Amino acid sequence: MNTHTAAEKMLETGKFYTALEIGREFGESAKRGSGWLYNIRMSSRYETIETELPNRRVKVVAIDGRRVTIDQLQNKALMFKRPASLIENAIL
Repeated sequence: MNTHTAAEKMLETGKFYTALEIGREFGESAKRGSGWLYNIRMSSRYETIETELPNRRVKVVAIDGRRVTIDQLQNKALMFKRPASLIENAIL
């Protein structure tokens, strides 16, 4: 799990996340989630919308200028959903 994976998930859902919520999404701690949110907020790769403190919430609206996830782009290019056997993190 890394910052980019967290950002992709946030872009996919289109929701605002706190550190606790993004940590729970991946079965990690709020401290780890806080690190991901900090990296996302500070990196020029990610375009975000943020609420004020306390209880800051972050929403990813673009990654490297694209406003849809890689999975969504691939599905659109293939014109159908990718089979599980072709997905990198497929659980069989």
